[in-house]
Amino acid sequence: MSEAQLQATFGLFVVVLLSIGLYFFFTTETKRLSDYMLADRDVGTVPIAISEVTAVASGWTFFAWVGIGFTVGMSGLWFSITMVLIVLFLYRFVAPRFRRTSEALGSQTVVDHLASTFDDHRLGPVIRLVGTVTIVVFLMSYIGAQIIAIGEAMDVGLGIPYTTAILIGGLAVAFYTTLGGFNASVTAHLLMGSLVIVAAILVPIGMVLEIGGWSAFVSEASAVDPALLTMTGGDAGTALLIAVLSWVTFAAGAIGQPHGLMRFQAIRSERIISRASVIAVAFQSLRLTVPLIMGAAGRVLYDGADVHHENVAMHAIIDIFPSWLAGLLLAGIIGAILSTSDSMMIVTSADVTRFYEEHLNPDATERELILFGRGVVLAAALIGIALAYVRPGTIFDIIEFAFVGLGASLGMPLAAVVIWEKTTAEGVFATIIVGLLGSVGNLYLFADYFPILVWPVAIATLVLVSVATYDGRGQYADERTVPTD
Repeated sequence: MSEAQLQATFGLFVVVLLSIGLYFFFTTETKRLSDYMLADRDVGTVPIAISEVTAVASGWTFFAWVGIGFTVGMSGLWFSITMVLIVLFLYRFVAPRFRRTSEALGSQTVVDHLASTFDDHRLGPVIRLVGTVTIVVFLMSYIGAQIIAIGEAMDVGLGIPYTTAILIGGLAVAFYTTLGGFNASVTAHLLMGSLVIVAAILVPIGMVLEIGGWSAFVSEASAVDPALLTMTGGDAGTALLIAVLSWVTFAAGAIGQPHGLMRFQAIRSERIISRASVIAVAFQSLRLTVPLIMGAAGRVLYDGADVHHENVAMHAIIDIFPSWLAGLLLAGIIGAILSTSDSMMIVTSADVTRFYEEHLNPDATERELILFGRGVVLAAALIGIALAYVRPGTIFDIIEFAFVGLGASLGMPLAAVVIWEKTTAEGVFATIIVGLLGSVGNLYLFADYFPILVWPVAIATLVLVSVATYDGRGQYADERTVPTD
């Protein structure tokens, strides 16, 4: 299959995505803001589980995480194991009550939930303001990283120049998300997530077979770098401790990815959360482990070649698989990255729109709010394209910063609000500020210890400020916030 044929295959794929957006645009699913942002809280088990993982997986899975497998090998499993445990914690302890309280409060995002929980408190509006600023800072970085991944994938895999590719990819995702909202996002995720699962199985198998089988892979990878297939990465003592803490504290950010947590608010019923967790954890385990094998295999196949470590999977797909299958896999991976970007745009749009509704234009109609929200989606896409053009760092570096920042500033306060009744508005407000400034400060002032230093300060802030300001009432003392079980 020629480059032109690969491009045609991808073009057809983009048409499918745009058709999804148009379908939901012309149905009643996007006539109210709650429908546009959360699909009327009526998403089923399989779509929500696949969508929750796909929302945080794509550019990371086939670019950043493969690049880690290429450079440091299986030591990345410290991150993978920690993240799977955190996902289990979220489904078991956070998701059920978050789903109930979100519906009772009418909240649509993590920030909206935190602000609505303390709606009657003097800090409620301030929590919404600083939370929205935090979302914009971190998710804009995240969106930029995804569009960089789109550009690299289309450049390497389809032969489309990087600058052209980021324009095509960024505008395509903005278009179908602007039209179809959350429904379009979940539907696209179900399609893309299925292809990601196929790619995550076929690509490492193909790469290992290309080397000569598992034994040959182990032998040659160890010859290239004896530490590549170990969890120590060749470190020992203090260096190993710092490396492990870096991976574990990085993975802790999984507690607060708003584009994933939003799925808990949209699931049809808390009764199906347990079933969804089985699918989600299995998918997470797959996509957090096999890319490391891809990277290590890429180290054998492309060692010494002029191949960027984050583009190894794209090169392998082109080099190893039949052209028809390569075209399908590339289209699926690129499409999945697009669908990850859409989740981030939806969250950004929802929070900015809710701030606009609550504090700038309380009398806005549903139609006006949806139009405003669609405008925010488009603006987010344009900012993401601009960041991708500037390229302030590798995909891994940008995602690590945003991932940790979101977890420390928003995820931890949300988990506390849901499971610890002594969490106060003052504690939440202080933690958002400390999480935002602490992430930036740790990265730029103590880069060698990022993100280890963020979490102790943020956790201490949440606990100490909440304990100091707790009045014995609890944030759910008002019965309207939590329906009975």
